[in-house]
Amino acid sequence: MDYSLAQLRGFVAVAEELHFGRAAARLSMTQPPLTRQIQTLERALQVRLFDRGPGGVGLTAAGRAFLADARRVLALVEAAPDSARRIAAGEIGTIRLGFTAIGAYAVLGDFLTMITKSLPGVSVALTEETSEVQFAGLASGTLDLGLVRPPIPDDLASAPIHTEQLVLAIPAGHALAHGSGPVRLSEVASDYIGYSPEGSRYLHDVCAALVGVQDFLKAQIASQVPTMLALVRAGRGFALVPRSCTAMRVENVVYRELHDSDARTVTLHAAWHPDSTNPALARLLPELGPAENPDQPHR
Repeated sequence: MDYSLAQLRGFVAVAEELHFGRAAARLSMTQPPLTRQIQTLERALQVRLFDRGPGGVGLTAAGRAFLADARRVLALVEAAPDSARRIAAGEIGTIRLGFTAIGAYAVLGDFLTMITKSLPGVSVALTEETSEVQFAGLASGTLDLGLVRPPIPDDLASAPIHTEQLVLAIPAGHALAHGSGPVRLSEVASDYIGYSPEGSRYLHDVCAALVGVQDFLKAQIASQVPTMLALVRAGRGFALVPRSCTAMRVENVVYRELHDSDARTVTLHAAWHPDSTNPALARLLPELGPAENPDQPHR
């Protein structure tokens, strides 16, 4: 269809006034050019929009249907500059956020609340992936922000957002499940359930260093904490999990704190590409605190 915004505005004015003279005055123009606009529009649409007669001007059925569409088009056109300015300012838009399954238990809910409070006009598209897959997404631009475990690649900027201790998940029928106070790992047999080095390299390395590499190499391997806890529940061994995972409350699994000599903390970071062009992300970054790597500042 070959018609202009001026023709749409002229049509809406005539449709609302039902009088060419009043519509022309409303548009600050004379009546003949307005009449020609409407005639040109009707030829482009190949329909008659108005009934013209001695009694005045009235909309045809086609005109009434076209009026609703014309109003929507003009409303979108009028809103477009403001939307463009708000997107450029980061007031509206979308942040594509990646997160790990374990990280979801730790911070995802609070993190989304923070985004909503800071940027109420911005939506969040969520993707659950391992840290390694998120690093690739941040580098390629398919993700804007990731909630990831270290180490962070050198080409990404990051800020630590959460630290928590590991706790020991124990089958409810085991003697250690009935003790009080912190437990020493020296009391635990070597039947650990470990993290997959491909899916959870950071937690795999931390736990292997904590319990001894040889014992951990003999451990059963699982890629996700729910699977690990299911194996603990079945009495297949023990698992070291971030404290936030205790919120899962798996039946027949008891969680014990670790003695100070064995206690370890694990961290979660927000990571992003420093060359991201997403204005909404730029507005959010100050809420995360200073970037950990001084060579990768907030932008």
